Amino acid sequence: MRIKVRDPKFDKRHLYGFTFSEFYYVEGEPMSTPKWVNYDAITIRTGPEKYDFRIIDRANVVEVDGSYQSPKPIDHREVKITGKTGKIYTVTIKSGHAVCHCTGFSYRKTCSHVQEAIAA
Repeated sequence: MRIKVRDPKFDKRHLYGFTFSEFYYVEGEPMSTPKWVNYDAITIRTGPEKYDFRIIDRANVVEVDGSYQSPKPIDHREVKITGKTGKIYTVTIKSGHAVCHCTGFSYRKTCSHVQEAIAA
């Protein structure tokens, strides 16, 4: 399987001191995506190189084996959650990734506000 991927860093290429291509290719055999990946992804076993496998966000996939893949629409929403103390927290959900701006999330990468926003 050969996948053409759009490099997400390309939009901010002016911040880097070197040039790179907008697209790159990943070749290998498909495998099941690990359970800890909480977004829509394709996992490819690339072999005994620097890394054994690559996890590719489906939103960045352009072609698979020469066939064009239409990009999935990015689900982006912000949810206001009232905490236990009455403070309002903003949870941002984008392409399956949820981020809260509370102190607990900055330490644990999860919090009750994220769980409540996903359930809503």
